[in-house]
Amino acid sequence: MTKLLKGSVSTTLFKSNKVPKTIGDARECLERFAFKKLDPADVRDESSGWVDAVLCFDSENFSSLMHDRFFVFAMRTDKYSFSASQLRPYLEEAEFVFKKENNLEYIAAQQKKEIKEQVIRKLKSNSYPRTTVVEVAWDMESRNVHFFTQSGAMVANFTDMFEKTFETTLENAYIFDSLKKMGADKVEPVFGKIWSIK
Repeated sequence: MTKLLKGSVSTTLFKSNKVPKTIGDARECLERFAFKKLDPADVRDESSGWVDAVLCFDSENFSSLMHDRFFVFAMRTDKYSFSASQLRPYLEEAEFVFKKENNLEYIAAQQKKEIKEQVIRKLKSNSYPRTTVVEVAWDMESRNVHFFTQSGAMVANFTDMFEKTFETTLENAYIFDSLKKMGADKVEPVFGKIWSIK
């Protein structure tokens, strides 16, 4: 379930220079850059792409895309990451076995690199990548894009992927300026508009 339904979240606000003409166009754009699962045997350690905001395993149907005047979807990033301390016992064991089996006192640098890659592949096959899902709400009237995190790395990844996906540009916006222009009496929480139940 999306975290937008669970209390407060932080947000980064952008304005796009254009919006998709139809929901069909938006869906096609998302499908071209949809999330693809990592295979443990893949040389990649990270994968990012678009998923449904409610069903974050769904990167095909985007059935929850339209809410009032908002396009709502999410960016999913899966990443395999092993710290040096996690790798150490497995790496030392693999090197020990290799030296013993090959009657070696030392291991060449290139061979050490290959052993490390083998250890990482084995760890990947026995674990799940770390997953991060961040929701997006794109207002089709104001062209404001709400990205529900303030993480610098996630924002940079999102900006690049969003601009490629929709062939548009994003400008940083400031939510307080937007609220001021709207007028205090007209301000409604964006979550209420998106997720209101009638």
